[in-house]
Amino acid sequence: MTTDITSKRLPLHEEHLSRGARMGDFGGWNVPLYYTSIIEEHVTVRTQVGIFDISHMGEFLVEGPGALAYLERCLPRKIAPVKNQQAIYMPLVNERGGMVDDIILYRVKDDRFLIIVNAGNIEKDYKWFLSRVTDGVTLMDLSSEYGLLAVQGPASSVIIATAFGAFFRDIPRFQYRDFEGGIMARTGYTGEDGFEIMVPTARLKSVWDVLFMAGEKKGLKPVGFGARDTLRLEAGMPLYGHELTDEITPLEAGLGWALDFEKSAFPGSEILRSQKNTGVQRKRIGFEMVDRGIPRHACEIHKDGKQIGWVTSGSFIPPAGTTPGRNIGMGYVSSAEARENNEIDIVVRGHSLKARVVSLPFYKRK
Repeated sequence: MTTDITSKRLPLHEEHLSRGARMGDFGGWNVPLYYTSIIEEHVTVRTQVGIFDISHMGEFLVEGPGALAYLERCLPRKIAPVKNQQAIYMPLVNERGGMVDDIILYRVKDDRFLIIVNAGNIEKDYKWFLSRVTDGVTLMDLSSEYGLLAVQGPASSVIIATAFGAFFRDIPRFQYRDFEGGIMARTGYTGEDGFEIMVPTARLKSVWDVLFMAGEKKGLKPVGFGARDTLRLEAGMPLYGHELTDEITPLEAGLGWALDFEKSAFPGSEILRSQKNTGVQRKRIGFEMVDRGIPRHACEIHKDGKQIGWVTSGSFIPPAGTTPGRNIGMGYVSSAEARENNEIDIVVRGHSLKARVVSLPFYKRK
């Protein structure tokens, strides 16, 4: 199977090769794209359970007597109400109102916080946080010291209970418990129930092995980044570099729910308040193809022969359970054209193909 020697390798690189993974580059990392096929692995997560190696993600630790006040200044959501062992999602906003990244913050203790950032943004995000550090705050990049696994799918709680006990199976959504020198959280990026496990790199292989011993006969299979992308797309979840960028605001991206305007100030808050009052000029949409064809990133979106936006993500989504197969995508269009059921054209390889705007997410688990 192919490997790129110029990319960073995951701690379980050899394990992925031994399982027949097709490797490829993602954000400078050599990662498993798929083991059998993207379609098969997508269906596995929607109907059973899959395991992902997401050790490319970054982890920062913020601690000290000034940590809470520091994060309140830096972040667009209220941090004080977040309880110990609780998680919260939010965009990281720049002074222009655009997004530096989107992150998950875990409160470890009153003055100790863990932040998970996207792999391609580790260096940028660290510099962003570091430039705002004040007395009483310690910022550490732990990305090279920890690995991350995600167990996702309807049967994920069964696998976790079998492998590690009911205590971990019963973790509430967006909370975590201490685990093997790290944490196990009820979070994910697939639209399914699931768990994300962060442990020291030296313990990652043993956790992986225990999960497979507990779950392989129950349908647990390794899943690559190809299916991770189609799963998050179907769940309407944005991806940094596609739906989220330094130039797109959280309000345009439909993430206004992750901003606390009651706060006195945070980076970009004045611009975002103004945008909230006046309304956004463009909006993130979901669309489903009417004509045959698969939309791809950067395809133009047209209406009556004129460009009104662009595609940020698109793919064929296979049928799984009661969910039909379809070609779907997300993108940005002018606000006037963002209404549901609006007929639009997606330009694919020079051909205008009919599509219609639909509500997000495309899929929501029952």
